[in-house]
Amino acid sequence: MQLDRGKPGHGGNVWAASQKWGIPPEGFLDYSANINPLGPSAKAIKAIQENIGLLSHYPEPTGESFKACLGSFFKMPAHNLVLGNGGAELIYLAGRMFYKNRVMLLAPTFSEYGEGIENPKIIRIGLFPEDTFMLPTEEIIHAMKRDDLIFIGNPNNPTGTIFAKEEIKKILEAALDKNACVVVDEAFIDFLGDDSYSVRYWVEDYKNLMVVGSLTKFFAIPSLRLGYAAAAEETARKMEYLLPTWRVNTFALKAGEASIKDEEYMEKTLTLVREEREFLANQLRLIKGLKVYPGVANYILVDGEDLALTSEELQERLGPHGILIRKCTSFFNLSPYYFRLAVRKREENTRLIETLKKVVDI
Repeated sequence: MQLDRGKPGHGGNVWAASQKWGIPPEGFLDYSANINPLGPSAKAIKAIQENIGLLSHYPEPTGESFKACLGSFFKMPAHNLVLGNGGAELIYLAGRMFYKNRVMLLAPTFSEYGEGIENPKIIRIGLFPEDTFMLPTEEIIHAMKRDDLIFIGNPNNPTGTIFAKEEIKKILEAALDKNACVVVDEAFIDFLGDDSYSVRYWVEDYKNLMVVGSLTKFFAIPSLRLGYAAAAEETARKMEYLLPTWRVNTFALKAGEASIKDEEYMEKTLTLVREEREFLANQLRLIKGLKVYPGVANYILVDGEDLALTSEELQERLGPHGILIRKCTSFFNLSPYYFRLAVRKREENTRLIETLKKVVDI
């Protein structure tokens, strides 16, 4: 038995950066983690404060109240929804439930798909910059075998590309014929501001579909860990049976409910991310040696090969200035020169651009 793969790398580790460069964690501009730059909704913070007296009580066993609220928000039955201690818990559960033959992944994509399975057989289907990292639907269908487990991030991380629902539908249809399961991760889909891109409403039509989502990215509450899955009612019941009771804490549930009711906050977020994504992409393009792949979410993929600096070398130059980037070395099918940047506020984005210009001219 081999269990030495270790956990994949992620962004957002300001603690390690603090130890390395001697800067307090709060002193970093963290472009490695894709979190709403507005921070949490004020209503979410208020909800936590108002419910502090519940600290000595267990949370709702499966988050029933928030599940009902989320169902109303999505306009879908609550019995199709399952809450998780972050979307990652549900991604791991999908592996345990549906892995029978192979795990089929895009490359590059989020590094934790297929984790939590003991020595899985993994098949990777490449995405390529010359095709703007779009979905190779026919290649996926051709490579698919009976009982496969297929993960698709939509929007994909780290490329930021959104895949057409019609293409996902073709994959679902092919998967039905081969008893294969498809997990679509929509952790960043809220940043589009358009619910029509989601396939969560197909879960009763395609029993082989599970859709995973996250409330920590758009609503900036990553430390609370709050995610959800949409699945056919029978699958959702099985998931509840396999998951532990009280897995989502009370403050996550209360903050989640307050967040999805804060329409003004959501509108401000969409406006800010759209404007700053465009600003940041345009400014990056002015730096000689950078190739920019702006997507539809709150992050931008950049290829710095023409700088002759790997992302590791670039981070070493930015770190002393208190700036963190997401090195893409843990993503399959990307060279060591790729890095990903979150979208932040204008003042911060301006500081990033000015610092980048300085360090690449060293």
